[in-house]
Amino acid sequence: MKFYFHPDAKEEFDGAIEYYEQCQRGLGLEFAEEVYATIARILQYPDACSTLSKNSRRLSLYFI
Repeated sequence: MKFYFHPDAKEEFDGAIEYYEQCQRGLGLEFAEEVYATIARILQYPDACSTLSKNSRRLSLYFI
């Protein structure tokens, strides 16, 4: 299974990383790592995630 970011989602993701990094140094990296860890869980256990369509799955991410 592969994943990709829609270009608009990638732009929003990059903006969120920048925002968190401005709030606190290193927080943007921590956020990005958590997103990629969540993506890895989806790829490893796709049936544990909500199905959006034949080619799309969703898993909520809680970043505190």
